[in-house]
Amino acid sequence: MKIDEVQIKKMHHRDGPDTEVAAAKKIARRVSGVRLQVLSTLFTLKHGGISEDIGTHAKLSVLSVRPRLTELQEMNLIYDSQTRAKNTRGYTEIVWKITEEGEKIVRQL
Repeated sequence: MKIDEVQIKKMHHRDGPDTEVAAAKKIARRVSGVRLQVLSTLFTLKHGGISEDIGTHAKLSVLSVRPRLTELQEMNLIYDSQTRAKNTRGYTEIVWKITEEGEKIVRQL
């Protein structure tokens, strides 16, 4: 999958109700832009960041950030640093870092 590609079928359940499918189609238009925003934000966080940090710096909801992190990891543009940090609610989260390939994409923007 390319950074600007969106796979609608991955965004809803296989037999999801029509409202779920419609919502997935509507949000799909924004996904690639948000994905790039998340990647760019992680690039600026030199020591990596948890989803909450990324959302705060990018001015995005953590609910928009988390699925994009999964996609970016599947594309090998970010990776799990094996470090964990607590978010403001006291839960432990993965500290994500950007790969060299991810950095190349951000530098081309």
